Amino acid sequence: MEDLNSKLGYLKGLAEGLGINDDTKEGKIIRQIIMVIEDIVDSLEEVRDDHDELFSYVEALDEDLSDLEEGYMEAEDELFDDYDEDIYDVPFTVECPECHQEVAIDEDILEDEEALEVLCPGCGKVVFTSDEDWDAALEEDLEEDDDRE
Repeated sequence: MEDLNSKLGYLKGLAEGLGINDDTKEGKIIRQIIMVIEDIVDSLEEVRDDHDELFSYVEALDEDLSDLEEGYMEAEDELFDDYDEDIYDVPFTVECPECHQEVAIDEDILEDEEALEVLCPGCGKVVFTSDEDWDAALEEDLEEDDDRE
């Protein structure tokens, strides 16, 4: 910008030195051109200042985001260091026919010898019953899926 300001200053001095004034048609045009150039230089300075301010702000945000990502990754690593596969294993999910919410069926329910019902947490409808027929129903669903392919 300093280069533009110095060139603008030189242009103004040159116009004054040559005696260009508003007395002639050409003088009026040249002085107006110089004024427009001066406005352009001022606008460019404002844009550059805004750009520098935004650049600094984005750099600060980037540093903050990096710190957050680093903290998140450390927390995630700590969380999964304690990962117990038995707690998080879910053999399958069932979609509720009423509200279409996915309901996880825990492995313990499948191994339990007593008949248990799994209710949808969204609408309360029965989505699964662990009686003798569940194994046959599951095999039937798998066969239908194979037939569709």
